[in-house]
Amino acid sequence: MVLVHIILLGFNAIALQSLSAIFGRESVFGKNENARAVLIVSSQKSLLSVLMVVEQLGGALGESGLLVLPCVAAQINQVIIDSFLANFWLHKDQSSSKIKKS
Repeated sequence: MVLVHIILLGFNAIALQSLSAIFGRESVFGKNENARAVLIVSSQKSLLSVLMVVEQLGGALGESGLLVLPCVAAQINQVIIDSFLANFWLHKDQSSSKIKKS
């Protein structure tokens, strides 16, 4: 699931760049804050969807509670990856604003 998340981050980044090019830099997609939020949110898998699928299995592949554990771990990994990404962007913005002030 982490690999899928990274692939979706790349795909969604390209899609946002395309939308920004089509609609212009002044559009909603052209603003960094909006594009970053859309990128992170659209790349995460929904834990609730996984829970519904596991529930529909009705124990066919094992105990439902045990099947959910790897899904929860994958969701936590996605949140950690996105936290590092947001922190990287924060430091990048802070360093670029310091350069502009100089």
